[in-house]
Amino acid sequence: IALTGAAMLREREHGTIEHLMVMPLTPAEVALSKVLATMIVVLVAFIGSLLLVVQGLLQVPVAGSVPLLVAGAAVYLWAAAAIGMLLGTLARSMAQFALLVIVVIIPVIMLSGGMGAVESQPDLVQKLTQALPSRHFLAFAKAVVFRGAGIDAVWPQLALMAGLGAVFFTASLLLFRRSMSVT
Repeated sequence: IALTGAAMLREREHGTIEHLMVMPLTPAEVALSKVLATMIVVLVAFIGSLLLVVQGLLQVPVAGSVPLLVAGAAVYLWAAAAIGMLLGTLARSMAQFALLVIVVIIPVIMLSGGMGAVESQPDLVQKLTQALPSRHFLAFAKAVVFRGAGIDAVWPQLALMAGLGAVFFTASLLLFRRSMSVT
């Protein structure tokens, strides 16, 4: 989340976003390049740590398919990077972005099911967490890694993460276009 937004803000603060906008690129291509670059870097780190640390050094078995797990991580990274892009488009400075990240990431981490069961949260909060890609990724990852679930069991989580990523990316793109026409 933080890498994508920070990359976009850095471009705006240094004035290079205007250089990108006069090139024969659409705003969608500029935004997509930020999202994809972050996704690739983090996905390579994920694969490396999964293979070298989890399976190599610690020798922890993955019950399900490693390619399915990597594919799910890529879909999740798409959604997380889109959230970062949205926050980076909303913020006007790096300080503002840092505050937004703190306000967003801490609740996302706490409510997504990684620190405590989603089922133990109030009903309203459980419904709100449906909009968090991290909640769906944790359910997906637990099913694949611990229970050996296949694509037939986890496709709803993949679809939700992809859909949420598309919604966040579209919202960030609309805000980005509006901010570029104002600037």
